[in-house]
Amino acid sequence: MRKVLSAVLVLIGVFCIVLAALLRFYAPGKALKTPLNLNIKLVATGPAEKLDASGQLQRLTLNATRRVRSDSQASDSKVTVIQETLCIVVATADVPECVDKDDAQGRLVSFTTDRVAADRKSAESVNDPKYHENINGASAKHTGLTYKWPFDAKKQSYPFYDPNAQQAPEAKYIGTEKLLGLTLYKYEAVITGADVPVGPGIPGKYDDTRTVWVDPKTGTIIKGVEHQVRTLADGTKALETTLTFDPASQKYQADFAKDAHKKINLLTIILPVVLGLLGLISLAFGLLLARRQTPASAGAHASNEAVSPARS
Repeated sequence: MRKVLSAVLVLIGVFCIVLAALLRFYAPGKALKTPLNLNIKLVATGPAEKLDASGQLQRLTLNATRRVRSDSQASDSKVTVIQETLCIVVATADVPECVDKDDAQGRLVSFTTDRVAADRKSAESVNDPKYHENINGASAKHTGLTYKWPFDAKKQSYPFYDPNAQQAPEAKYIGTEKLLGLTLYKYEAVITGADVPVGPGIPGKYDDTRTVWVDPKTGTIIKGVEHQVRTLADGTKALETTLTFDPASQKYQADFAKDAHKKINLLTIILPVVLGLLGLISLAFGLLLARRQTPASAGAHASNEAVSPARS
């Protein structure tokens, strides 16, 4: 019985140690991937000046609602395909998150769509025709990062794609801040004087500064602030606005990141440590039982020989 128990303990110990090693070195490759079931609503709001039909600048408040959804059917083990919509409206007491272009109160500022494929680990754009990436339905080639940062983000610059200008300026690391219980890396990307139409068939210039606060462990953007200026070809200001993630959106993103922290830590730290300790304890007890039973068996064998009668 003791021999069987010893063998079982040794097997359990070896199994736990091997499993701990697999989780420690293999699980990160599985855990550190963008989920394929994203369905996120982010709202940004802020003041604006907008040129009206009479040529006067109106002061108003804008709401920007961004929906980020995974196309699970088009995604795979290495690449996630994201379908995004962004609706910007003039904030009124009863305005919904989006209105159509024929809205009687003229509250629609813009409605855009963006479809992008990104590597599930690095978050870098992937250009493959099979993913059908496009902006507002027109084929486009994304570069750099789009809607998140890579896992284990560094204090360095990253190309950060802007679908309006269709270019990826460097988002420079500018500091570290604490927000909502997380230590975040702050990055800033600037575009100046890009040729971007103000409206259909209306040429103009586009300046944009995007500042994002990123959870470095998961690459989740917790907070975003965008200052944008659009001018007509003659330099007349058509739109200036500063939009900031509202508190509910920041909290949602922070909770999302914290939940991911728990899952990553469970798979890559807690379970490997617990299994490793259990394995070592089980292995030690198993080997101890094996060593104890060997002398006992030998002694019993010698004793039997001593009392056996001599045969003639």
